[in-house]
Amino acid sequence: MLFDALAGNEIDVAVDYSGTIWANRMNRTDVLARDEVLRQMARWLKETHGIRMLGGLGFENAYALAMTRKKAQVLGIRSIADFSRYAGALTIAGDYEFFARPEWTAIRNAYGLQFRAQREMQPEFMVKAVAAGEVDVISAYTSDGQLAAYDLVVLDDPRHAVPPYDAVLLLSPKRAKDERLIAALTPLLDAIPVTLMREANARAASGDSSADEAARWLGERIGKK
Repeated sequence: MLFDALAGNEIDVAVDYSGTIWANRMNRTDVLARDEVLRQMARWLKETHGIRMLGGLGFENAYALAMTRKKAQVLGIRSIADFSRYAGALTIAGDYEFFARPEWTAIRNAYGLQFRAQREMQPEFMVKAVAAGEVDVISAYTSDGQLAAYDLVVLDDPRHAVPPYDAVLLLSPKRAKDERLIAALTPLLDAIPVTLMREANARAASGDSSADEAARWLGERIGKK
């Protein structure tokens, strides 16, 4: 596991997500404000594993619900709270893992969601299904490049049912005070907005660019910030 390798000094630097650490490592089920989650997480990482959280990269990759912009505008939906008024007549699709995850339970309970039908699909088919009108809403990752490609909108979560999933830079215990490494990594902090990450992901997923080429493209855009 990535986290264990970092904690054991097998690797020096890692990118992880705050929600993953919060739920899977800290075993926390409460959802706090983003800044408070990051503050408590940074303290826990240092005290329990000697890991230093250098900071966030500027985007998050959280579970969310998404639908076509056209349908959202027709129904006047901007948030999951708005969506809940129509859910009983609509169909949701998620990947094979989503409906068993605590995030889905939290969303469903927070908004009282009951759907006409619930379908499981391979992730690569879900976006096409919602774009074609075969389903009304899908589970999604907020940094998925296909959101823009298919003009989907992520529904706001005003009740904060899903914990923040900020991408954060972590340093292993032996590198926690390595000032040269810290200086080299600092330009990455808050340098990647989610729109830029979505475009990089879209390039990698389209087949027009390899993952390495998409990463180089992203690096060039970060340098121009």
